[in-house]
Amino acid sequence: MFSNEEHLHMIQESSGWDQFPCFEDALLTDRPLEECFGNNGIPVCYWPRDLGYDCCNHWLIIDLDFLNINPREFFSRFQEAIRNCDNLRMITICGSADKMSYFGLTGTKGRNSSKFASYIVGINSMRNVGPVVVETKTVLGRGPTKEIIHHNYV
Repeated sequence: MFSNEEHLHMIQESSGWDQFPCFEDALLTDRPLEECFGNNGIPVCYWPRDLGYDCCNHWLIIDLDFLNINPREFFSRFQEAIRNCDNLRMITICGSADKMSYFGLTGTKGRNSSKFASYIVGINSMRNVGPVVVETKTVLGRGPTKEIIHHNYV
């Protein structure tokens, strides 16, 4: 199962990633994305910082490399956030290829996961307020060959 074709236009409309070059730089230099946040700008929820709170904004950014929970707890909280936050429209999940693969979000080489794609389609079908766009940013490689592999699900 793949993304619902009726919702594909939402991918480009929702993503704010390209507006913040600091995010890509932080991923490539193994720094927490939190360093890119200031006091002004668009409100976002950021895991790990907001994980224990009922943060409910338009955009949820998840930094798996700095999130110290197991996959079972992650997916439980992930579903809860999608189910309970009507404002949520965009989720960006970032991490190393090892961490993303461990959580089942990508394959070991950063490839997209049909299982995760099916999971997102299933969750979106249960939402009454419209689908959430989920994008993954997987850091692959080491040193000068390091790159970010992007996938989108809706």
